[in-house]
Amino acid sequence: MGRMPPFKKSIMFFKSLLLCSAVALSPVAAASGQVEGSDSQQYLSDAAVTAEVKSALLGQKNLDALDIKVSTRKGVVELSGFAGSAAQIAQAIDVARRVSGVREVRNELRLKASHR
Repeated sequence: MGRMPPFKKSIMFFKSLLLCSAVALSPVAAASGQVEGSDSQQYLSDAAVTAEVKSALLGQKNLDALDIKVSTRKGVVELSGFAGSAAQIAQAIDVARRVSGVREVRNELRLKASHR
């Protein structure tokens, strides 16, 4: 069996970390009264969607996903942070839209200031 390239290992690590964080934090939110009943299921679903979107963004070669923040509420994903070009913003939106469970994508991404 072939060895996994370091980049693929990094993506797998981040994906696992995001999913574990979402699952680990959901009982804390429920216990603190922030989430009740079926809302806790929505919270878990939103956390999973957030993790999947972030993972999908990390898998893009021409996109600096570490500068993009992802949040989800009731299936509506908000992208914020910075991208290097309008094409990268469009790419991030397209990638997010393709993730299962995403109902809508709101774009709050801004262009990075260019240094001369």
